[in-house]
Amino acid sequence: MTERLDYLVMDGEVVRYDQAVLHIGTPAVRYGATAFEGVRAYWNDEERELYMFRAREHVSRLLQSARLMGMDPIEYGVEDVIELMIDLLKANDVRQGVHLRPSLFVAGEGSIQARGPVALGIIAVPAGAVVDTGGWERRPFRLAISSWRRIEDNTTPPRIKCAANYQNARLALLQAETDGYDGALMLDSRGHVTEEARACVFAVRGVDVVTPPVTSDILESITRDTVISLLREVHGTQVVERDVDRTELYVADEVFLCGTALGVTPVGSVDRFDVGHGAPGPITSTVNRTYVDAASGRDESRSAWLTPVYGR
Repeated sequence: MTERLDYLVMDGEVVRYDQAVLHIGTPAVRYGATAFEGVRAYWNDEERELYMFRAREHVSRLLQSARLMGMDPIEYGVEDVIELMIDLLKANDVRQGVHLRPSLFVAGEGSIQARGPVALGIIAVPAGAVVDTGGWERRPFRLAISSWRRIEDNTTPPRIKCAANYQNARLALLQAETDGYDGALMLDSRGHVTEEARACVFAVRGVDVVTPPVTSDILESITRDTVISLLREVHGTQVVERDVDRTELYVADEVFLCGTALGVTPVGSVDRFDVGHGAPGPITSTVNRTYVDAASGRDESRSAWLTPVYGR
């Protein structure tokens, strides 16, 4: 499969890539009136099958985001969007890891308060394997605490996954890149850790794993839910959801991130303070292996999280 796929979904139809046109005057472009999701699909070479990972949960959140953004009632249900994603993957004959990005957006040429018409688009881009563990060994992530504060529920709610919200993350990431870091950790208005600009954060403190709660201005992450389930149910590790201070990350035994795009990613330093020994720790490495097994279809006990594409 090439880096550019031949087909995408536009207005609910599978069309050729260059047929997708969006006018600059749409509220989606002018005001960021776009809800979106990221869904990973992983190729299992032994089974010759492509599995979408927790696709229904992602699509349900997409519809929730559109509703909270005040969009007109959506004509698509969860299963409709799932079937369109499958049609898209088949049209492109995808047989490797891929990242799907379904979006619901306000089309037409309405004003800032336009609620519709609402259109559906889906693109897919090659994404490789679940995680590049070779990159871990060379250099875990170097993070900085950003000077940009995290958006909050009473401004632009972080539990809505929409394009407008991600300008907050973009500013933080641009600053981090300029300053020589791999990513940015964001604090809330009280000075507590919320999340990395693209992913949730976990810290290992002794025998416990701690992570900010969903009420701390984070995205209610599906990958976060996955990791918590795996830590508790597979590894018997206690996960404590509570406020986290920035200096707790400096003294933690391990810190790792999780998200659809990043998978489980170890953190080697925060604000140039080494985390542990500056290398992936045992809990990070172990939960990554179980995450990889669950996402790629090698853990049969987690089959309910998978949607097969070719074996339906």
